[in-house]
Amino acid sequence: MRVYTLVQLGEVVVFAAVLAYALLPTPDKHPALAMVAGGLLIGKAVLNILAPEGGSLIRRSLVGYGLGAVFLGIGLVLLYR
Repeated sequence: MRVYTLVQLGEVVVFAAVLAYALLPTPDKHPALAMVAGGLLIGKAVLNILAPEGGSLIRRSLVGYGLGAVFLGIGLVLLYR
């Protein structure tokens, strides 16, 4: 397994752990943290979906995490309106 693949798997595990923590049934809920984790997971997914299309890792990262940031922004507006 390549180092890049291991790094990606590690990122997904960390992002999923943040999401799981944010969704724990505690008195002090963390919906904004759940939105952050969701945005990161969306960014990672889009980055990998675009891999067969080619292009640099930087370009795919900007597109993927840009879409994740849009998701986060919309989610925060809906949470705190």
